Amino acid sequence: MRHGHKGENRSITNLSPVGFQRAIALAAALPSCFGRVDHILVYTLDSTNGKNARSYQTAVPLAVATGSTIQILELAEHRSQRLGEDILRDPRYDHAHLVVFWEHRHLPELASGLGWSSMPPIADSDFDRLYQLRFANRSARPVVTSYDQRRLLDGSQPCLAPDQPLTPLP
Repeated sequence: MRHGHKGENRSITNLSPVGFQRAIALAAALPSCFGRVDHILVYTLDSTNGKNARSYQTAVPLAVATGSTIQILELAEHRSQRLGEDILRDPRYDHAHLVVFWEHRHLPELASGLGWSSMPPIADSDFDRLYQLRFANRSARPVVTSYDQRRLLDGSQPCLAPDQPLTPLP
């Protein structure tokens, strides 16, 4: 998913208060909706100037809630597709549940590396979309389910039960 809300002032690299509150709410909702969290991966963070800090900041409440470690994927700005391919090949992630927080312009590249080449671009103002990719095995095309975070949090969009049939997105 994309990092949390960033507010109107684009020069501030932190989440907005709205984005931080959403990150806290998601920290409780994600495990209860989708199950355990084995790994949290985030878009690269430049610690010298705070650029791309929002992905990391969005992940922190989930890491605290689940005890998972946050892994910052360096070079994501230039290698998002390759990082997706690397994730699929890495045996640490076999049968694991990963939560990925990413920069919206590079999220379709990451999805392509994960085998979903038709992910639509994410609008600058869209902070609500959450995509679940499920794999039968490493070489299988993922089954993708799209969720609206607001509707998940208010209960108007139920989580997908593990035994429910999956309908892939195009």
